Amino acid sequence: MSSLFISYRRSDSQDITDRIYDRLAARFGSKNVFKDTQSISGGAEFRQDINAALSRCQVLIAVIGPTWLTVQDEAGHRRLDDTDDLVRREIETALNREGMRVIPLLVNGAGLPDAAALPDSLKPLRDYNGFTIHPELGFHPSLDRLIEELETFLSTQPNSTTPENLPKNVAPVFVGREQALADLHAQLQQHEVVAITAIQGMGGIGKTELALQYADRYGHEYPAGLCWLSARELNVGTELVNFAKEYLSLRLSEKDDLATQVSSCWRHWPQTRPGDRALIIYDDVTEYEQIKDYLPPRHSRQFQVLFTTRRQRLARNITDYRLALLTPAASLDLMRAIVGADRIETEREAAEALCEWVGYLPLGLELISNHLDEFDVTLTELHKRLKEKRVADIALEETYDGMTATRGVIEAFELSWQTLDETAQRLACWLGLFALAPIAWELAANLAKEDEQETLSYVRDKQLVKRSLLQRIAPKTYQLHQLLREFFLAKLAERADSDELKQTYCRSMVKKSSQMPQTPTQAVILAMTPVMPHIETAATDWQDALGDEENELLWPFVALARFYVGQGAYAQAEPWYQNCLSATQQRFGDSHPDVATSLNNLAGLYESQGRYEAAEPLYQQALAMRQRLLGDSHPAVATSLNNLAGLYLSQGRYEDAEPLYQQALAMLQRLLGDSHPAVATSLNNLAALYRSQGRYEAAEPLYQQALAMRQRLLGDSHPDVATSLNNLAALYESQGRYEAAEPLYQQAIQIDLEALGENHPDFVINLANLAGLYVTQNRFSEAEPLYLHALGVFYARLGAEHPYTKGTFRALQHLITQAIQSDQADTLSDHAMTQDLLRDFLAQQGGRDE
Repeated sequence: MSSLFISYRRSDSQDITDRIYDRLAARFGSKNVFKDTQSISGGAEFRQDINAALSRCQVLIAVIGPTWLTVQDEAGHRRLDDTDDLVRREIETALNREGMRVIPLLVNGAGLPDAAALPDSLKPLRDYNGFTIHPELGFHPSLDRLIEELETFLSTQPNSTTPENLPKNVAPVFVGREQALADLHAQLQQHEVVAITAIQGMGGIGKTELALQYADRYGHEYPAGLCWLSARELNVGTELVNFAKEYLSLRLSEKDDLATQVSSCWRHWPQTRPGDRALIIYDDVTEYEQIKDYLPPRHSRQFQVLFTTRRQRLARNITDYRLALLTPAASLDLMRAIVGADRIETEREAAEALCEWVGYLPLGLELISNHLDEFDVTLTELHKRLKEKRVADIALEETYDGMTATRGVIEAFELSWQTLDETAQRLACWLGLFALAPIAWELAANLAKEDEQETLSYVRDKQLVKRSLLQRIAPKTYQLHQLLREFFLAKLAERADSDELKQTYCRSMVKKSSQMPQTPTQAVILAMTPVMPHIETAATDWQDALGDEENELLWPFVALARFYVGQGAYAQAEPWYQNCLSATQQRFGDSHPDVATSLNNLAGLYESQGRYEAAEPLYQQALAMRQRLLGDSHPAVATSLNNLAGLYLSQGRYEDAEPLYQQALAMLQRLLGDSHPAVATSLNNLAALYRSQGRYEAAEPLYQQALAMRQRLLGDSHPDVATSLNNLAALYESQGRYEAAEPLYQQAIQIDLEALGENHPDFVINLANLAGLYVTQNRFSEAEPLYLHALGVFYARLGAEHPYTKGTFRALQHLITQAIQSDQADTLSDHAMTQDLLRDFLAQQGGRDE
């Protein structure tokens, strides 16, 4: 990768060579300039790295000082006469390599050595035109001439044969990470097959830069390619395909889907020699799901994988490499690269104090250095200003107690804050209200009226993003660094409109929360997933800003609970319903419609978990409270009657359930009319009671009415329609009308599979019901996999003690018994649970008289 190789003797020209390296690295990039101490990592094999660098370079610069020719070893022999002398071997290699340019660079008054004084192998050095750093001309003007010559020469050279798309905006100076580079390389080489390593650390610590520098330093070990994929900007699969087309000249069919094209990339990745490897770098990965489908084959020997990510333990098959803060010396070097070495040395003490103040965090160092570079302020003045501004530090004291980096970074943010106008400051405070998660701009834009949103977008890009106060992680999606969020919240607390902003945020989240239906489909869950962290923040951090009217306090809690219930994750839903009850009781006391709703919701969750004894008193309290507060004729009262009756039905208390169901149905028809989803639910519930009592003729027309109403009001693909189909099928099965029941079960299964997914309890209830129908018809091999899948979901989502789990397990036992008695046991699968139950049954039979 390096284009320039600097050869020198440390005892002859160490100091000036360091300065030469800094200038060349600043112009051509450190990855394109090789100098031993800067380019060879600790613990590496010195000669091997030098030989590898020489094989890649196009120019060797031989730095020759006054003692270059005469330096002796400990025995008093001239080093240049030793055939194993590194400097001699470096120059010999360059002189003997076709097409390589050699430039003698004469420093500190040295001249080009006489041919007679040189070993025979180095005599051709006299034939090359040298450059001199003239004391009277000055160091920088002399280097300017050399750089101009190098630019002219390099512009005519062919590009590297290694296919690569590494970003070109690499920091010119990379310091303090030599050991990190060596450790990272060792970690990647531990496995012969694909090894995945994630460079992990907080924002601003230099993960991306380390990955770039690794590719530069060790790129020669990956001759099959260096592929850089930016996970936060585009789909990495698309990026990979584009790389393969542009840099590998692979021909991929546009007719194939993305997954097929990616697979073709891995299969047909070219190698110049057998064993050549490629390095694939996924930059800024936030979730493993982003890239898991676009990783090289697990057992391939051709690829190594490197991630950069803020997440710890991204996945089990990934080894983390966590970055630490910079050392004080490296921090000063970073400041020199941005501000200039002369300014740093002039105010060395102030520079050291600034490095300490920002806690040696690269992000903080970059912010203050850019401020120094842009504004007319001395380092001493800046340090004084930082020490005087302590508001943000106090605001973050509890969360980041004792962390020097926290104090320094927050105070550095204060400097950028002062350059923002009022609109930008208000937007920043507004963004601080959101959770530490990606923020869709459509949510953030709610701060402004519709006709002002274009202006807000301009302020976002030109002030917050430009000043590194907000990160764009995807189109129309943004994220704050955690320390910046705390800083903005501290600023929010100082504003007169702080409460107004919090209330605006909460109303926005309430509006989103109200879009979560009682039974969310997979599509709804997918669409709502990015919003849920921000709804959670409204329910927790900003609960006091939620209003008293229109169920504002309820909605964030209800949406969060429904989000988890919709995935069958009842344990995760329970705290949200419990917290909702606590919040409403604390806000409104023990007698309020919102408290009644909270009681009802928690009871419904308990019922879903089979915790009937816990659910009943809550349902009863909710019903009594609603009747007292709302009267005996109100939709909420009808809902409570329905729910309590449903609990009684689950317990087999039919006589208690029937009058409640009838009251609820009559009330809803009177209040809402004969065509309403709530009326359909009430019809369905009463029909279920009649079916349980064996009153099939009374149940059937109610089921049919409920189904027709739901199809008309909700559409044919709604989960409630699936429920009606399932229930009507169960009725037909109870009547022995198997041919009529089966297609209804299958329709219900298909609807719930598409809407809820294969691991949702409501879906597998339908599976278990169809399995029961198959058992009745002696279709045991068809029923078995349905029961097994249902059991797996019930165990995972509801637990072993749930009535659904126990009932399905008994149904599987019954299936096996019937299969044996029907001489069809051989049609069953080798599934472990099936085989265990078979053995148990046969063992029991063996203990009896046949």
